Amino acid sequence: MIRQTAGFLLAALLMTATGCSSLHDYVIQTETSIRNGILAQKAWGEWSWCYDDLDHPMDFATGFKAGYRNVVGGGQGCQPTLPPRCYWKPCYETPSGREKINAWFDGYSHGALAAHQDGMANLSELPISPTARQNLMTRRAPVNMESFEQQTGEPGAEEEMLPAPEGEDLGSASDLPMLPGSSASSVLDGLTRGGGTGVENN
Repeated sequence: MIRQTAGFLLAALLMTATGCSSLHDYVIQTETSIRNGILAQKAWGEWSWCYDDLDHPMDFATGFKAGYRNVVGGGQGCQPTLPPRCYWKPCYETPSGREKINAWFDGYSHGALAAHQDGMANLSELPISPTARQNLMTRRAPVNMESFEQQTGEPGAEEEMLPAPEGEDLGSASDLPMLPGSSASSVLDGLTRGGGTGVENN
């Protein structure tokens, strides 16, 4: 017996460790269904005194609980198109059977209304952060270039000019010394091209 229990626990642990999401979903769904059923049964115990003079109280109570569970589970409480399969039997194809089916539909609507009045309509909704809308708008907002300009300096500010390297301010042709056999323009052109004074030494 102990070995069987240990094996079962080990198998369950392995199934959960491997990330079996379908098993987790089934467990959550079952837990939610049981909770909704308990809430519907409790609600019928609180509201049943309003329906003492019914011709088919059992069918009405069944429909009441079904409508209550629908709203608690996130539904709108609208009547389904068809009754449950238990009412599809030939024994309900009689005037009395039709009355029982109508009692079930009537109970369904009353149960849905009772769930809304009890504040159970939004019970299955997962609440979100109050700042969710602001977070979404901030994520979609374009980049504000002004914030970068404020960090780097005022827009339109002139950048500081770097000093020119030495030897680049050549001045005018009249400022250059005159050498024999050369003109001022040839000396200036030679300095600009980096070729010296442009005067060949004899």
